[in-house]
Amino acid sequence: MKKVKLFFASAIIILIAFTTQQLEAQDSKILAGAGIAYATEINSAAIFAKGVYQINDEWEASLGINYFFPKGEGAYEIKWLGFDLDAHYVFSKTDNLDFYGIAGLNVMRVSIPSYDIDYGDYDFPYDDEPTTSTSTISNTETGINLGAGARYKLSDNLYGLGEAKYAINNGGYLQVCAGVLFGF
Repeated sequence: MKKVKLFFASAIIILIAFTTQQLEAQDSKILAGAGIAYATEINSAAIFAKGVYQINDEWEASLGINYFFPKGEGAYEIKWLGFDLDAHYVFSKTDNLDFYGIAGLNVMRVSIPSYDIDYGDYDFPYDDEPTTSTSTISNTETGINLGAGARYKLSDNLYGLGEAKYAINNGGYLQVCAGVLFGF
């Protein structure tokens, strides 16, 4: 968990450094928004929040958080939370439509509840039940994102977004998303 916190703290510091440098030059644009997504191997829908920093006409940095809706598997409810730190390379740009390639890092956290049974000193009468407590088993995996996306200009500061990317990690999954971004 310390590695994940260090990773995101570093990403935020780098993003702030780029933002400060570009705001002084008045050449930058920041986009922020949200949308819905679906991941194949997880087999669950998600909501996401995304920020994009346009470094120049060809390069962008993106930070995203995906909250996948919990999914019941028997008596358990599995929860996923994904973080993406991506670079976009804009290879086609028109007045209203941009196409870009995606490459970056993916961090996926999976949580599953577990049940601990406490029998005390094993001297309980037959009519008493052992006490149970709930805890969580979690795992964090780091992988690589590869994909493509498109952004369509709806108005001066509003963009429609569509992306498809594959997260290469232990479980690997394809994520398709659609949303909107607001330009600052």
